[in-house]
Amino acid sequence: MIILISFVILHYLVADETIQCVNSILANVEGKISIIVVDNSSPNSSFSELCEHYTKNKRVFLIKNSFNSGYASGINFGYNFAKKKFNPDFIVAMNNDMTILQSDFCKKIIDIFNRTNFFVLGPDIYSTETKKHQNPENHTIITLQEVNQEISNIKRSQSQRFTLGLKSLLRKSILIQKTYYKGKRLLKHYHYINHELDNITLHGSCYIFSRKFIIARGYALYPKTTFYCEAQILDYECKRDGMKQIYSPEISIQHHEDIATNAAEGGYYQKMNMKYERTLESLKIFKELILKDQRK
Repeated sequence: MIILISFVILHYLVADETIQCVNSILANVEGKISIIVVDNSSPNSSFSELCEHYTKNKRVFLIKNSFNSGYASGINFGYNFAKKKFNPDFIVAMNNDMTILQSDFCKKIIDIFNRTNFFVLGPDIYSTETKKHQNPENHTIITLQEVNQEISNIKRSQSQRFTLGLKSLLRKSILIQKTYYKGKRLLKHYHYINHELDNITLHGSCYIFSRKFIIARGYALYPKTTFYCEAQILDYECKRDGMKQIYSPEISIQHHEDIATNAAEGGYYQKMNMKYERTLESLKIFKELILKDQRK
């Protein structure tokens, strides 16, 4: 029996990152695969560049979302395309700033599924910038009380305008960025876990959905959010519906986050304000979901 695995890669603006990601899969991953690249309505010419680059590759399919309504929407667009066109056994949904170097990536997924019967699988995700392992998440929120507390925390952070402004000034210094802020990230609890874990919160940059999940769900990520809280809501839904989540270090992905470059571009104050607003919006949507479930 031939197992088909579809990769869904979310693209926005930067063609070089997406090409690096797709090429790493084509060059290294063995097995029957299809690769769906979802352009999340990029306002530049990067989608045309990708189309030209992969026009003759029969394993790469490029589709364009008509509007950018966020991460969940883009992933769901590719997830449903893969589901209808290929009827795959597994769907790997991932960011475009990642690479896969493991030749037996697909074989390991199949082996883990045969052993654990998972709905959602998370690989070891290694950040090449911070030199830390990002999976599993070390913080989650799944109760109404925790959501309300998180909303209060965000509102408190929003009100601290002086602190936010000071951080914005400090982050404009590349030297400070490479020392203090990078060191602060390194101190976080992102150590490598060398054993399998059940029913924990998985990092949102890569999910592997099994056929059990694909049959059960018409979407990958809760469709009402735009940005943020996708991982927490998926964790809540999986625990609510009895869908097993697995973290396994047997499969690994490299995550090429460029923190220093992003910070050097400036606009930290504006970016954080926007992040707070979007996070609050998603938390309110999360709260509505929990309240709706409680009313049932």
